Amino acid sequence: MAPTNRQLLMILILLVAFIGFGFLFKNVVLAFASISAASLNIAGIETSASFNMPPARIMRLAAYVDNNSVTLTWRPIIRARLNGYRIYRSDSPNNQFMIIGGSTSASFIDNNVITGETYYYRVTAVNDLGESIPSDTFRVRIN
Repeated sequence: MAPTNRQLLMILILLVAFIGFGFLFKNVVLAFASISAASLNIAGIETSASFNMPPARIMRLAAYVDNNSVTLTWRPIIRARLNGYRIYRSDSPNNQFMIIGGSTSASFIDNNVITGETYYYRVTAVNDLGESIPSDTFRVRIN
C-alpha cells in the first residue's frame, strides 16, 4: 500500500522541521558556549576567528650558534591577541626547563652560554588565556 499525498506531505514537513530544529539547536549551543566554529592551522601559521583559547604550539624552532651566543628562531604565531613568547632552557632534556627570557618577535638571543656546554631549548606562545604547549626541544652544543 503506497502512502497518500497527504502522508508524503506530513513526512516532508516533519523532515524540514527536524533539519531546521537541528540547525537552530547547533547555532544556539555554539553561541552560548562561545565555541569557535572557524579555526585553522595553515602551513604552521595559526589563525583563528575567536580568541577563546591559548595559542597554538610553536613550530620550526631552530638555533644558530655565533660568537658565544645562541640565536633561536621559530615560525611566528599570527594572532592579534598574542602577548609574546617564553623561552625555556635546560642543561639536560630530562631536567626541568627554566624560563630564561621572553620575546615579542619570533626570535631570541641567549648571550648567557658557556663554550663546551650543551643546552636544550623550548619556546611557548602566551596570550591572556594561557600558554601553548612547548615546542619540540632543540639541542645546541657550544663549540
